[in-house]
Amino acid sequence: MCLNCGCHKAHDDHGDPANITYEELKGAADANGMGTAESLRMMLKTAEEDRVEHVDEYETGSHAISSAEGSRH
Repeated sequence: MCLNCGCHKAHDDHGDPANITYEELKGAADANGMGTAESLRMMLKTAEEDRVEHVDEYETGSHAISSAEGSRH
């Protein structure tokens, strides 16, 4: 499907436009003069920062957001 479900098919939205495909990520990255990896890191970093003010909007435990800095290879 997409980048978000775990099927590892980044170009297929499985017929559901709510799923995020590689093409959408690439378009957003291009619009901001970024690469796709940079955009993914920025999304994680932004979510980590937003979670501080909007705790109830984010999962906890095993579904919590991992550190964007810690995931960089």
